Amino acid sequence: MPRMSESAEIAKIHYRYQVGENREKQDKYAKRKLGRLGYNLDSSNTNKDVLTATRGNNVHINYTGTNVNNPRDLLSDVALATGVQRSNEDFKSRRKQTRDIMRQYDNKLEGKAEYSLSGHSMGGSHALNNMSQSKSIRDRVKSVHVFNPGFTLPFHNSIKVDKETKKQLDKKVNIHRVKSDVVSAYANKEVAFGNLFEYKHADPQADLLDKHSLDTFTDVDL
Repeated sequence: MPRMSESAEIAKIHYRYQVGENREKQDKYAKRKLGRLGYNLDSSNTNKDVLTATRGNNVHINYTGTNVNNPRDLLSDVALATGVQRSNEDFKSRRKQTRDIMRQYDNKLEGKAEYSLSGHSMGGSHALNNMSQSKSIRDRVKSVHVFNPGFTLPFHNSIKVDKETKKQLDKKVNIHRVKSDVVSAYANKEVAFGNLFEYKHADPQADLLDKHSLDTFTDVDL
């Protein structure tokens, strides 16, 4: 399973992949960067929303956050903020993509695949939502690291699970946030499941975008 900082690095690589227009160049970039972490890019199961990387039997799936130039992502942010993401097409699409990827690797690795998830900002919310809403996903996944996930009270209420499921998820899910991050602010009060880790930003004078970035998480590890 990837360490916390490795998951954050993969999320960073995916953001760079997301904004590129040339698929061939983006694949080449991601392969080079992932290779430094010992991972291989599965380009056939990677796009601007979902990145799939493999290392041995580990199949790691990352979800990107909001692309402000994509109206679909902005609608997803609204759905997240109001806790109605279950009916949002983007949330449903990424959940379906995840199940499809897992079915492929269940066959390819003959049931020996070990899945992990990560995501930053809205991408982290996708990971939490998938673990909450899909039994087939959460039963397969062994480790989750999310970073400054979009986390509001309505979203929190929408992903609550029963006691047995919470016990299962508490062993797998790790929520990482910078204390002064506004996007994940409600997580400071309560999380529906998982383990919450909070960090101080290195620069107290940093602006909100810097505090929300992945930089804090690539510089430390559990």
